[in-house]
Amino acid sequence: MYNAEGIMMNSVDEFKITIHGKGTHGAYPHQEIDPINIGVHIHLALQELVAREANPQDICTLTIGQFNAGSAANIIPESAILQGTLRTNNISTRENLLNRMKEVCHKIAETYRGTVEIEMVSTVPPLMCDLKLTLEMAEYMSQVGIEGLKGIPNSTATEDFAIIAEKIPITYMLLTVGFMDERSDYPLHHPKVQFDENVCVIGAACFVYCAIHWLENHKNRV
Repeated sequence: MYNAEGIMMNSVDEFKITIHGKGTHGAYPHQEIDPINIGVHIHLALQELVAREANPQDICTLTIGQFNAGSAANIIPESAILQGTLRTNNISTRENLLNRMKEVCHKIAETYRGTVEIEMVSTVPPLMCDLKLTLEMAEYMSQVGIEGLKGIPNSTATEDFAIIAEKIPITYMLLTVGFMDERSDYPLHHPKVQFDENVCVIGAACFVYCAIHWLENHKNRV
């Protein structure tokens, strides 16, 4: 599977939001600044950013995968930490949401008398395939007789190979390695997921075939 229409995979920006409050005993909430309360409002507000400020025609997903705070049921903690990712297939949407995310976090923390620190843990741009190179490689692979060779739409997944794609023309293709029976019941990243490793031979053959034919057709560039 391949994509010759531009963006193949989304960007991903992993962020860490550290909220600072003022801890105290749960019996005296008026004496504290509750970082958990601030974190809850931040979480809800970030979802609203995607719902109301991202173009619905763009792919855009914001996920909070971690929310850590406190160590006792009756103590309001000093701090709370949210960690998550923002994924999108639109460069301008990505830039706008990252800026708005930081603005909203600071404003909400200020509203409830707390403070916030935002750290960008990692950033990966959208994966952009070179049209000419991708179509050339697809032609080579069609000569091999790969079953199910087809173009696919933009994927919400991400790939750090996109960093290299910003520097040189690239193409990126996916080789399906799932089984066609009950062994395919579990999705990617599930602890019980299974892969058909016999497909790896086909993938290796495709790499070799494409490389040989590209070198033969571009001798003057090597």
